[in-house]
Amino acid sequence: MRRSTARLAAAAIVVVALVGYPAVVLAGGGAHFPSADDCVRVAKSGDTGDLDLVFGRRDTPAAAEQLLEQVKRVGYRDAVVEEDGCLRWKVVYTGIESYQQGASSAAEARGAGLSPQVELAPPG
Repeated sequence: MRRSTARLAAAAIVVVALVGYPAVVLAGGGAHFPSADDCVRVAKSGDTGDLDLVFGRRDTPAAAEQLLEQVKRVGYRDAVVEEDGCLRWKVVYTGIESYQQGASSAAEARGAGLSPQVELAPPG
């Protein structure tokens, strides 16, 4: 194979990859970036599985840590800050065994001035 033929073949491979990959992605509906709805899955009465009590989401880790301190002062000592997959941080208590337990805990926390909700834990 001559040098010019080898360069032409290498360039063709690069062009196919640069054009082919985006064409395949766009044909499948395009790239999907998570929306707020993808990250907040509010549980309904009767939902089972992994449930979390989420006290709120914040844009920065520092703001989430401030909320975490408030949550811990109310008594949720095992609450933690986690990334929510949508570039935000959530304050969450993961020890929820049932929707009824979560709803009861949420009502109690609301009485202490917090704004929690029971959510389905993210998949994975």
